[in-house]
Amino acid sequence: MSELIHLIIAMTVCALLDRYLKPYAWRKWLGVTLMVIGPVGSVVASQVRWMGLDIGLLSVFAAALGVGLFRRRWRFEAALPDHSSVQ
Repeated sequence: MSELIHLIIAMTVCALLDRYLKPYAWRKWLGVTLMVIGPVGSVVASQVRWMGLDIGLLSVFAAALGVGLFRRRWRFEAALPDHSSVQ
C-alpha cells in the first residue's frame, strides 16, 4: 500500500473520531492513551508492517489524534466550566 493511502486512511479515522466521539471521558482517556501509545509505537514499530499498513506511520497519526482529542475534550459539553473566576 502506498503512503498516500495510509494518509487517507489515517485522516479519515481521525476525522470520524473527532466528529462522532462525544462523551468527555471517552475523548479524554482515548486522547491520553493515544498520546502515550503513539510515540512508543513510533519507536518500537518503526519498520513494522501489518496487513500492508506501516504501523510506525500510523502511530504518528495516533499521537496527533490523541493530542487533538485531549485538547478539545470539552467540545460537546453543554455547559463549559468557567475557569475565568479565580478566587
